[in-house]
Amino acid sequence: MTNSSDIITTRSDGSQIVEYNNPTFECFAVKSYYSANKTYHVTEHWHEDLEFLYIIDGELNYNVNEKSMILHAGEGVCVNSKRIHSNHSIPGKPCAYYCSIIHPSLLCSTKYIEQTYLAPLLGPNSFDYLPLSRNDWTYIIIDEMERLFEDSNPKTIELEILEASFRIWKAIYKHVEIPPNIVESSSLKIGSFKSMIMFIQEHYMEKISLEEIASAGNVGKTLCAKLFKKYASKTPGEYLIYYRIQKSIELLTKTDLSTTEISYATGFSSASHYTKTFHEMMGCTPSKFRSDNFNNAYDYYLIPQRDSSGR
Repeated sequence: MTNSSDIITTRSDGSQIVEYNNPTFECFAVKSYYSANKTYHVTEHWHEDLEFLYIIDGELNYNVNEKSMILHAGEGVCVNSKRIHSNHSIPGKPCAYYCSIIHPSLLCSTKYIEQTYLAPLLGPNSFDYLPLSRNDWTYIIIDEMERLFEDSNPKTIELEILEASFRIWKAIYKHVEIPPNIVESSSLKIGSFKSMIMFIQEHYMEKISLEEIASAGNVGKTLCAKLFKKYASKTPGEYLIYYRIQKSIELLTKTDLSTTEISYATGFSSASHYTKTFHEMMGCTPSKFRSDNFNNAYDYYLIPQRDSSGR
């Protein structure tokens, strides 16, 4: 068990590079718990992988594209490939969940399988997410996740993940309508938003303007503001500050850097400005956050940690 919150690394297109438990097996599977005292955020990101999350206990705020939802115990979500998503804890509420992140390549045993059963449902016009519930067919996904985390054999865990993944995708393919192959305007807007997000994530430590953010998405300032409001529920400036705070949290929990060093490393003009902003957003000082959060979380990895050789 470890107390961790992995720093997001990205490809040139801004998509997250998932750090799999076993680098030679494209799946990240973890059971996580956060106490009511733990403030937990995962900023907006996207990846090629499918993401399955199921709440065991407590509540979690989860966002996919412009949709926001509160997930309660017994509920979950399946996020499609390359969809913008984020989540954060709810003040005063604990949360425990299973999360499996699976690259579609695990399901592509042949080119025919990929083109027939996966590609049609992974495109931009297909579903963004599926709510998981025991009241409809998605109970199949919940059952498979529970079986993996509660009743799997460590000796054959990768095979069991493959087996479960095929059963899950079979259910999705049977129940989700295949969309027409057209390009919708919403896909273009999401593309612009992703470009602006990527610009902020690459330059958050610098002084950047609204004009520069809008230019990165090839849109005007007005549309820029509308897209941030739609997909992040924030203004571009608010998102920049939010992202800086999230990066500072990574440094608070992963390094021994001082508050002053962290403030300058994340784009704040001074340590006092950083501390004031952090307190306004997180409800405590950076130093108190560092001390309070260290023992209020744990992660259990379903797949044993292995090196690049799979050992």
